[in-house]
Amino acid sequence: MKNSLMLACAGLLTIAGCSSEPSPDNGPTRSCATDIAVGEVQPFGDPVATRTEGIAFDAAGTLFVSAIVDDGDDQLLRFLPDGSQEVVAESESILGLASDATGILGAAIRTGELLLIDPATGVVAPIANGLGAPNFVVTTPWGTTLVSDDTPGTDTIREVTLDGDVSVWVEGVPTPNGMVFSLDNRTLYVAATFEGVGLWRVPVSDEGEAGTPEQWVSFDAASTPDGVAIDSEGNVYVALNINDEIAQVKPDGSVTIIAEGVSKAASLAFGQGEYDPCSLYATNLFGAQVWRVGIGVLGPEN
Repeated sequence: MKNSLMLACAGLLTIAGCSSEPSPDNGPTRSCATDIAVGEVQPFGDPVATRTEGIAFDAAGTLFVSAIVDDGDDQLLRFLPDGSQEVVAESESILGLASDATGILGAAIRTGELLLIDPATGVVAPIANGLGAPNFVVTTPWGTTLVSDDTPGTDTIREVTLDGDVSVWVEGVPTPNGMVFSLDNRTLYVAATFEGVGLWRVPVSDEGEAGTPEQWVSFDAASTPDGVAIDSEGNVYVALNINDEIAQVKPDGSVTIIAEGVSKAASLAFGQGEYDPCSLYATNLFGAQVWRVGIGVLGPEN
C-alpha cells in the first residue's frame, strides 16, 4: 500500500485503514491502522528489563511475550495495548510461545520441557519432558502441539499431546525453528536456522500426518531465520535475525525484504484484539525493545 493511498484512506476513516474485512464472529470490522506505513518499524511499548523471544496473542487478544533472564528465572509478560507490561509467571526456562484454550504453551529450552502456563494464576506445569532443546511451539488443527529444536545436527519436529505423549511428527527439516500452518492447514512452513538455511514446507494430510519436507526458499547462510507468521493472503513472513530484517515470501515463492532495521527480530505475531491486525509485533533476541512493523495486509484472526 503506497503512502499516498494510506493518507487518502486516513482522510475517510478516523481509525481504520484501507484494508478491512468483517470479523468472522460478526464482531467489529478489522481494519488496518493508519499510523504506520508498510515496512515502517516502530518501537512498541516500554522496553522490558531484559531480552525477549516468544510472542503470542490469546483468543481474547491479549499479548504475551517471554523475557529471557540470563541470571534468573525467565518471565512471561502480559502487555497492554498502551505498551505497559506486567510479569504474570516465572519459570526456569520459557522461550517460544503459543496459545490454546488451556492456556499459554511454552518451550523450555533449558529443561527440555513443554510447559502449560496459566496467566491468571501464574501456575507453570510441565506437560512433557525429554524434548532436547525445544525452541518454538505451534498448536495443530487437530489439538496437539508441535515442538521444534534448532540445535545443529537436529532435524526432528516432535508432536506432544495434552496428556504428555511425545512422538516424532517429521524428520528431515534441518535445525527447525519457527513454524506456522498455511491457511488451509495443508502445509507447515518451517524456518531452518543454521543448516539448510531457509523456509521449508512440510505437506500435511487430512489425518494430520506429515509428508516429505522440502526446502522452498533459501536465505543467506548467516541470516539465522527465526520466527515466522502468515497473513490472510497466504504470504509468509520470516524474521532474519542477524540481518535485522523481515522477509515476505509470497505464495509463488518470490521473496521481498519488507522491513529492515528490526533489530534482532526473533518471534513474530500479527496483532489481535485492540492491536493493529495489519502489523507484525516482533520480539528482540538481544535487546529490550519489542517492535511493531507495518505490513498493510490483515493477519489471520485467532
